Amino acid sequence: MKIAIGVPDNLDTLTPNGFPTVFRQVYNALEGHERIVYAPSGGDVRLEGGSEAMGDGGDGLMDRYRSTIAVSKDFAGKVGDARPDAILAFNSMGLFLKQRHIYHTSSVPYRKVRELVDGEYPQTPHFQKLLDYYAFVGEREGENFEKAEMIITHSVKIRQHIIEEHGVEPGKVTYLRRPIPDLRDDAGTKRAESGGRRMRIVLMPAELRVMKGTGYAIEAMKILKKSMPEAVLVICGRMNNYEQDYMRSLLDEARGKANIIVAGFLPKERLYGYMRMADCAFMPFCFDECPIALCECLGHALPVVTNEYAGFERGEIDSFGYCARCKDPEDYAEGLVRMLTDEGFRRRKADGAVEAIKRYGADDYRRAVNDVFGEFAGA
Repeated sequence: MKIAIGVPDNLDTLTPNGFPTVFRQVYNALEGHERIVYAPSGGDVRLEGGSEAMGDGGDGLMDRYRSTIAVSKDFAGKVGDARPDAILAFNSMGLFLKQRHIYHTSSVPYRKVRELVDGEYPQTPHFQKLLDYYAFVGEREGENFEKAEMIITHSVKIRQHIIEEHGVEPGKVTYLRRPIPDLRDDAGTKRAESGGRRMRIVLMPAELRVMKGTGYAIEAMKILKKSMPEAVLVICGRMNNYEQDYMRSLLDEARGKANIIVAGFLPKERLYGYMRMADCAFMPFCFDECPIALCECLGHALPVVTNEYAGFERGEIDSFGYCARCKDPEDYAEGLVRMLTDEGFRRRKADGAVEAIKRYGADDYRRAVNDVFGEFAGA
């Protein structure tokens, strides 16, 4: 099968996490097919309009939207020349296509995002621009869902929101579990042997921003310090450019009230070192798709305190972690206390992570992706 793949981002200049990893997972799963990648750079066919559509600075929000629209138009104009058997459109790359296609989305619908972040930001003109942007895109994103013949997402929660917010038929939206890599290297043994140390490490491998739940992580750690002053939250991730001043203000306010270390963005080797050393992971999303970092934690048999935006079914999350109520610092703190004080509980969740590694490996993911394309071709 000849498959044309439309990508809105440069594939040769981004850091090896996030979207490039998502792209590679899907691309590698289709290795038995002829794949033609259309991208602004780093693909097989160059798309015009990305950098050309950027404005004169501004705040970058509408620039990003205009850039995506521009490369989507160029993709629609060029993809027909290849006469593909199937087209995979990442993000909004299917917006101008006239051909049947599969739409891959990694995002909670913006219409829902606008609701989820209500009250989460300071009431300033700076953040009102962000809220207006979410509302603007939310009013225009429905066409992506309408035009696609099939939709792929890696989150049960996102699938639910697509169906509810845009009235999409459930059979049109396919949930694919993201593969969990086996990254164990006697991690469980090392973690158990360090159980007697005074410091207890809670790892949050995420960018510092509202959507990742940074504010709720800080509030939970304030609560935790009262009963477990030996617990330390280590945040491994960049400050989001748009939200960095707000994030710094939250950290400054928490100084002396919560034990928090911001390690910043780390190369994989150092990040994996923290995953082997940590007692548990903490990912209190406001909204998200099942992120790569979550799967890497599970790949180290590291149990996680999170919520339903972890992407998996609720019962699956309960098997490898503590599924708390979204935006509830008290419940997050309760989950952390159980992970850090109840060794039997933590071991059961670590064992559940090992079972997830066995169930959701790369081969399983490859079969699932190819099943989607087989169904598309046979329709």
